[in-house]
Amino acid sequence: MLVTALATLIAAFGCAGGGSGNGGGTKLNSIKVSAANANPTVGQTDQLTATGKYGDGSSQDLTSSVAWTVTPAALATVGSGGVLTAQASGTAAIAATMGGVTGSATLTIAPKLVSIAVTPATRTIAASTKQQFIATGTYSDNSTQPITGSVTWSSSNTGVASISTNSPTQGLATGIGAGTTTITATSGSISGTATLTVTSASATSLAIAGPTSIALFVSQQFRVTATFSDGSTQDVTNVATWSSSSSSVATITVSGLVTGKSLGSTNISAAFESVNTSVPLTVDASNLNSIEIQDGTGSTAQGTKVTIVAIGHFNNGSTNNLSGIVAWQSSDPTIASFGSVNQLSGVKPGVVTITATLGSITGSAQFTVTNATISFITVTPVNQTIPIGFHETYSAVGTFSDSSTHDISNSVSWTSDNSAVAAFGTMGSSTGVAVGVTPGTANVSASFSYAGASKTGSTSLTVSSATLNKIALTSTAGLIAPGATAQVNAKGSWADGSSQNVNVYVTWSSSDTSVATVGISGTVTGQSSGTATITAKIGSLSATFGIVVEGSTLQSIKITPQNLKLPATIETQLIAMGTFTDGKQLDLTSAVTWTSSTPSVATVSNASVNPGVATGVATGGTTVSASFSGITATTNLTVTNATLTSIAVTPSNSAINLGTSQAFVAQGSFTDGSTVNITVQVAWSSSNNAVATISSNGVASSASKGTTTIEASLNTVNGTTTLTVQ
Repeated sequence: MLVTALATLIAAFGCAGGGSGNGGGTKLNSIKVSAANANPTVGQTDQLTATGKYGDGSSQDLTSSVAWTVTPAALATVGSGGVLTAQASGTAAIAATMGGVTGSATLTIAPKLVSIAVTPATRTIAASTKQQFIATGTYSDNSTQPITGSVTWSSSNTGVASISTNSPTQGLATGIGAGTTTITATSGSISGTATLTVTSASATSLAIAGPTSIALFVSQQFRVTATFSDGSTQDVTNVATWSSSSSSVATITVSGLVTGKSLGSTNISAAFESVNTSVPLTVDASNLNSIEIQDGTGSTAQGTKVTIVAIGHFNNGSTNNLSGIVAWQSSDPTIASFGSVNQLSGVKPGVVTITATLGSITGSAQFTVTNATISFITVTPVNQTIPIGFHETYSAVGTFSDSSTHDISNSVSWTSDNSAVAAFGTMGSSTGVAVGVTPGTANVSASFSYAGASKTGSTSLTVSSATLNKIALTSTAGLIAPGATAQVNAKGSWADGSSQNVNVYVTWSSSDTSVATVGISGTVTGQSSGTATITAKIGSLSATFGIVVEGSTLQSIKITPQNLKLPATIETQLIAMGTFTDGKQLDLTSAVTWTSSTPSVATVSNASVNPGVATGVATGGTTVSASFSGITATTNLTVTNATLTSIAVTPSNSAINLGTSQAFVAQGSFTDGSTVNITVQVAWSSSNNAVATISSNGVASSASKGTTTIEASLNTVNGTTTLTVQ
């Protein structure tokens, strides 16, 4: 009896004691350590918590019961209540132990900011000029880092100078009136200062520094120095107003970056206050090695028009599209003649030599005009319904007596049998763009007549009563670098739920053209650091999009892919990513200057339509470079002798509804086992244009119900798939 009672008493004591440390008598399995702040700073405290997990699934706060340890011990101390005091920067392992069970967590203790240095410490500028101040923080571990973008900036006398506190121009002071002000950078309780003096001196003369000549498509930074009435001089490049007397010869940004656009002469001017000056500049083609004429199939049917492309090959291994600036000529205009710029019209059957000349360089190619006559015309898309104000773009593909097919969209006459419902206006008359005017139905037609043969293709177009009720803007980037571009797209939404890209129909504007400019199609170009609002307006509707132009310095560029292997004659896309001192990364592919160290091995394009596209020329190795704002990145490119073995066309055996389209992709497989997307290189064709036509970039447009074979061909290799229109 006594033994039983004693056992009962011991068991009761055990259960009572378990409430504070052993989870009701069950075994402690684990301890979880957590912190209120996983990244404390030296001098800060942080509350740690230790939570015990028991065998019965229960948990208990053990913060005040565990033994706390810190490794390395010098980084922090932990009190009995789990309060950690950070003492030095580094990575600390925090452990909580109880009854042989240990839990741990890792904390990164950041160094404490102890001082701020503002540079330059003293500076004198004239009114209306600017000065960039830099804030550098010194920390408790003796490290330093730039903190210009994270501190709070202030000027003690805003009547003397203001200073920007907004991204991306933090720390940029502007002189306003004569006097002295203290520029302060503050972070928490720490601050640093500099002295800025603004004089009352006025500019008396300007001197521009820059070359007297530059090569085609080369960019060069011009600078301008002002001499003031007190005898002082100052670089005013970033506040002067720059211009080029002939922007077709050379363009210049608000920051003085000049780019040669075509051969000729221009004057580069800079104005500041009431003073201005200019210097002559000549753009030459000294860097042009050769001109290659690309004319598609090299032939067309009589009476049709074809676009000829001139590609310039430069001595730095780059290529660029010269079609708009070369002098075009046909050896016999009675067979084929050039109309607008690079558009060649087939007049009668025969063979001509076409040439493109720029400076002392000429490229040539033979071109054939066949005696084929028109058999039928396919107009796509078919049987569309659009709302009022909506624009529908039509294509016309002609099938000729020799079974050849040609895109004759710009060779036909576009008409509407009910222009009150749908009309081809100034744009539509030559490009096949119809606009919905009022509700109803019209037949749109494409007519072609030449050499005694005439055909017309047509389809119906219904215009609904829906009206445009909203515009929305999106962009490929909200942050760009000076000199880089971003595409802003305007999407119109109609009352019936339909939507369309309306870039070419809206009116574009920028709230600050010194920061960013916008072209007629919505392409935004960064000019100088700051923010600007891009607006698109059509009628009473408008939409806006904010663009930030990077204010930090470009630190590095990385090209991807690295160490690329590319078969000869095959193209691939290279990407240039820029990293700035504030840590931001931007795609600079269209802004950098691309070069190849060995053009005989591979070239790389600087053309606006395909920047960064590398083309394998012959086996060997070359170094591809991307340069921007004084920074250059490189990658090795090896061109192999691998040959194309097969082409896979995807999607396979697809089906679409009448009136819709389908984009196809051509993937090439090569003898070395590599695969490359060759969609833009292959020749696309449809076996039955009455069912569907296909564009040069692989987009098929349905014309009628049925099945057709879509083929992609390159170097005698082809791949096929079927397309069903239902």
